[in-house]
Amino acid sequence: SIAVLLALLSACFVLPDASYFGYIDFRTLAILFSLMTVMAGLQRQGVFTRFAYSLLSRTNSITSLVFVLVGLCFFCSMLITNDVALLTFVPFSFAVLGQLPEASGKKLLTPVVCLQTIAANLGSMLTPIGNPQNLYLYGKSQLSFSAFLQLMLPYTLLSAILLSVCIFYLGHPHRQTVSSSIQNPTTNAAQKKPALIRLYIVLFFFCLLAVLHVLPYPAVFVLVLLGALIADKKVLAQVDYSLL
Repeated sequence: SIAVLLALLSACFVLPDASYFGYIDFRTLAILFSLMTVMAGLQRQGVFTRFAYSLLSRTNSITSLVFVLVGLCFFCSMLITNDVALLTFVPFSFAVLGQLPEASGKKLLTPVVCLQTIAANLGSMLTPIGNPQNLYLYGKSQLSFSAFLQLMLPYTLLSAILLSVCIFYLGHPHRQTVSSSIQNPTTNAAQKKPALIRLYIVLFFFCLLAVLHVLPYPAVFVLVLLGALIADKKVLAQVDYSLL
């Protein structure tokens, strides 16, 4: 609300004209829309939850369980954006922790979700596609991809260490094993379509090339939009247009 008020006030000093269109960063918006569409498509196909459960099935303690739930947000946010990571793995965590003995599940729920929120925001800062702010700053700074990673890597490593300390502290009082009691919490009833998954993986690769300035972003935007319209029209309703 404050930002909108200040924007309206600034318009009194710089009156609206055709140059206003130059203020809009269409490159960031086009690539962000493309990434959000691809991630929504992969999410609809249950790709992330199946990957999460494959990791979860290897846990044997509360600490390792929390490591997986928080680590999924931390590392996946680097590629699928922080918002998608949270929208995918927080509900997944509710389902998983709900299967623990009642006292442990209730006690862990709030700290785990808080750590997931922190992890998604800290992990996403490593890459240009981790969050919308990075995508904008990467485009404006003219840094190379490797230079951007090198700049953000020390902060990301420090974040990972601090999160690990928090997870050990959180899991230490809970000693029981969990591997035998956790069942697959995936509730996505939609049929998996391998062809759609392959399409979205290819489109994601094109999005990366647009971020790296290898492909022109308008062409990638059109490809993603046409691909969604032809192959999976419903996915366009799941894009977070308010964020755009």
